Amino acid sequence: MGRLTSAARSAKLLLSKRKIAMTILQLVAQPPATQVAAIERGLPSRALRQLVALLGVSQKVLLDALGLSPRTITHRVNKSERFSMTESERLLRVIRAQKLAREVFSTDAAVAQWLTTPDAALGRRTPLAMLSTDVGAGQVNNLLQAMIHGVPL
Repeated sequence: MGRLTSAARSAKLLLSKRKIAMTILQLVAQPPATQVAAIERGLPSRALRQLVALLGVSQKVLLDALGLSPRTITHRVNKSERFSMTESERLLRVIRAQKLAREVFSTDAAVAQWLTTPDAALGRRTPLAMLSTDVGAGQVNNLLQAMIHGVPL
């Protein structure tokens, strides 16, 4: 008694992933003033774990692509500290891009694959790496909008 079947464990994992996704995606649905306040305050370090789980990529892949120091980030996570404004803004860019990409791709796995695959429209860089700067994030957003609206590139 008390043991979960394989199907029950899978369902429980899926539900926990959805709760995580809802938690970190809630911020991008908020008004810009709320998002700015959250960035200025610093996202909680648990947001990184949630984002890694949502994207299905390793923490190393995410941090490398965003140009964030693994040592600094690990320190913040271990101490349950908030991220800096710069770190928070980069993480929020990924959350925004994931949400928009989900309108184009049918699964989170497809979004993760797209984010980590070099794209000719982005100068053979990955969309994830482009999210390390505001200008790059704009290019990713434009590319996704073009895909949504069927505009040739």
